[in-house]
Amino acid sequence: MTSTLPRPASAKLPIRQLLPLLLAVFISLMGFGVVLPIFPFWGRAMGAGPEVITIALGAYSAGQFIGAPMWGKLSDRFGRRPALIGSILGLVLSYLYMAEATNIWMLGAARLFGGLMAGNIAVAFAYVGDVVEGPERPRALGLLGAAFGAGFIFGPAVGGIVAGDTPLIADFELVAYVAAGISSVALALVVLLLPESHDTHRRAAANAEGTAPSTREVIAAKPELVGLMIIAVLVIGSAAMMETTFAMFADDRLGWSPRDVGLCFGLIGSISSLIQATATAPLAHRYGSRNVALLGICGYALGLAMMGLTGIGTWAGGGMVIVALAVTALGVGLFNPAYQTLVAAATSERDRGLVNGLTQGASAGGRIIGPAISGVVYVSLGIAAPFLGGAALMVVALAVTTRIHLGEGTARR
Repeated sequence: MTSTLPRPASAKLPIRQLLPLLLAVFISLMGFGVVLPIFPFWGRAMGAGPEVITIALGAYSAGQFIGAPMWGKLSDRFGRRPALIGSILGLVLSYLYMAEATNIWMLGAARLFGGLMAGNIAVAFAYVGDVVEGPERPRALGLLGAAFGAGFIFGPAVGGIVAGDTPLIADFELVAYVAAGISSVALALVVLLLPESHDTHRRAAANAEGTAPSTREVIAAKPELVGLMIIAVLVIGSAAMMETTFAMFADDRLGWSPRDVGLCFGLIGSISSLIQATATAPLAHRYGSRNVALLGICGYALGLAMMGLTGIGTWAGGGMVIVALAVTALGVGLFNPAYQTLVAAATSERDRGLVNGLTQGASAGGRIIGPAISGVVYVSLGIAAPFLGGAALMVVALAVTTRIHLGEGTARR
């Protein structure tokens, strides 16, 4: 039985209480990352084309679009731990089903179910909002983002190594079993070590003025939330266009193997994790979270544009692709925790899980739209088009972000 986690009385970062969450998030995202770089190769081995593979990949986000707000609201009502346990258990089951897939449609169904169960990200951000306030919140969210990034360092690398340079179907099945095993470790950590941050007394106090607000009521009361959701759709949609086509791009343009792609995703995770753990919080304290988010979007747009120019032959070679990935990772590392700080500023005790669920659901919407069009764009307009199109969407995201004004988004003087 775990203890209940009290609200810290000071602004000091409660790292000892957050450590189990950070470890669980790292391991859970590692399990997710194991599958990501090899999925397009798996689909091709089953005879599917790019337009079908990207839709199957996007099925995860279709499920997450529905599941993330649901898990967030459940965590407001019943607590963060039960929601985390239920969502991670569902992810384990989705990987086990994926291992038994015999065609691309079964792979897509496994991804869809995994997305429905993917409430752990929204709930993790709500957990941090419960236990950290004020000036330490950007740092805490940066550490949480670093845990995500670290999961993407080791997960894709492990997936690529397990699949190898010339994988067979059996190798892909093994990757899915490895993902299930890794996620089971995250589940055990939550069950055994994670304290509850939103206990019975706090839930009762939060709802003392009435029942928990509905989605419509929250959006009506907080118009800035709509802007935050639009930003999520644009930025994550651009990211999804890159992620779902990069393996095929690397194969078609450079002849890279699943192992090469996995290591490249690990590079992205390494850089973004380092930036989120060390640089984002100091920059946010000095310049404001909104400005840091803008800088991150600029970096992301530049990296995608560089990738697109590599695809059309303006710049050639694997070295330039790696540089473009590094610039993209820098943008990710700056944007993610800054954006989550803006989201945290839009929450209250009564709706923290729901608001995080809504923004994660919006992110899932971007991951639905991006894969839905990236495969068709890749085939019909050329291998550079998903990257250049993603860079163009980031320009729109810049315009929207400039209009977001929240307390956490202003610089400290």
